[in-house]
Amino acid sequence: MKRIQKNGFSFLEVIAAAVILFVVSAATVATFAPAQATTEHRLPPGEIENLNRLAQTYLQEIGMFPRNIHDMVRCGYVPNTTPSEQARVTQIRRDYTYDHATGTFSPR
Repeated sequence: MKRIQKNGFSFLEVIAAAVILFVVSAATVATFAPAQATTEHRLPPGEIENLNRLAQTYLQEIGMFPRNIHDMVRCGYVPNTTPSEQARVTQIRRDYTYDHATGTFSPR
């Protein structure tokens, strides 16, 4: 009796390979996702310096530091008309604290 030679992989081998690929990809995503999330939520250092300078300008022109970012938006120091500018203001409010006494923004 002649044996028929099969070419290819068995169903069990394909399932085992898929499970291995899934485990490796899940571990990779779990490793890099938190690092990417923290870098996406930070403005460049020059941007924070610019906000601090705008707060100083506000002090010189108005006579006191702004109470929050919305005071700076309302007086025209920080633009807030386009969707990208609105997202930037939201990001500043969410990721940075503002000290009203010193007029400085700092990361949370």
